[in-house]
Amino acid sequence: MADIEVYTERYEREHGHKPVGRRFWNFTLVSSTVTTKDHYLPMASAMTYEKALEEAKRVATLRRSERIIVEP
Repeated sequence: MADIEVYTERYEREHGHKPVGRRFWNFTLVSSTVTTKDHYLPMASAMTYEKALEEAKRVATLRRSERIIVEP
């Protein structure tokens, strides 16, 4: 499987910097094979961006997603 694109531009416009730190991260997974309700992926606990992105990539791979959008 090809690498999953991680889109952070919207987050960067809203916050003025790249995603960093510890918080309750939210992602949208873009996939042509998953229903709309399954696209939103909130993290259940506060964690670092790196750890949250790792989890989002794991789920995105399972759902055959092409892109992960980091939500502001």
